[in-house]
Amino acid sequence: MSDIFNNVCVVVPARLGSTRLPQKPLMDLCGKPMIVRVCENLEPLKKLGANIVVATDSDKIISECDKFCVNAKMTGSYHTCGTSRCFEASLGSGCEFVLNIQGDEPFLDVGPIVKLVEEFKSSRCSGFDIGTVAIRSSSLKDYKDPNKVKVTCDKNGKALYFSRATIPYYREGIDQSGCEFLLHQGVYLYRYTALERFCDLSMSSLEEKEKLEQLRAMEDGMSIYVHISEAEPSFGIDTLEDLELARKIYAARHKG
Repeated sequence: MSDIFNNVCVVVPARLGSTRLPQKPLMDLCGKPMIVRVCENLEPLKKLGANIVVATDSDKIISECDKFCVNAKMTGSYHTCGTSRCFEASLGSGCEFVLNIQGDEPFLDVGPIVKLVEEFKSSRCSGFDIGTVAIRSSSLKDYKDPNKVKVTCDKNGKALYFSRATIPYYREGIDQSGCEFLLHQGVYLYRYTALERFCDLSMSSLEEKEKLEQLRAMEDGMSIYVHISEAEPSFGIDTLEDLELARKIYAARHKG
């Protein structure tokens, strides 16, 4: 068994009061609550030494996690974002790193996450505060979709900017070869000290405009490393339509 996840606290935030899809973590996904399916998808990380904990504000979520032997921890109801909930869940863990994985992505490819942790814990990333993942894409639909976050990087993998806008912008127009861009995936690996620093910051100007938390860190001078992957992009479940699609995908993958 590898110990690549040694000293990494893996946290899956799960808030009950979602506005777009109420009680989202408890919605049924082919026989089990969605939050349980998310954690089942992360099982390969346990073989690499990961200790995974669901961080929630709900007794109902705690109860459902207990039924399926999923480790869950109660956190405060005052949190305004999953990042601060992750920080509370990591208190007392003694871990140097905290990995924040979204609680509504049951099909997230764990391969890029493992690569991110390997790289971030190496000497090449010693100067970075935060790590994340991006997927190479040429999907014009995703490129133009403001719900799909794009990122640009320098040659060393340092994030230059995250945006809902079309970055990089093709001034001469997009030709038949299509567009090439980096599609951001909502996975964050923090040094514990950087997460603590982040949670002490107020919402920044660019964050307020784009509604992207990572811009708060960048505006405060923190550096973000981007692991670039060729994997298939994941998707979050935010609507009933997303949930129905997820049920079809899950059923097809587990047929028989």
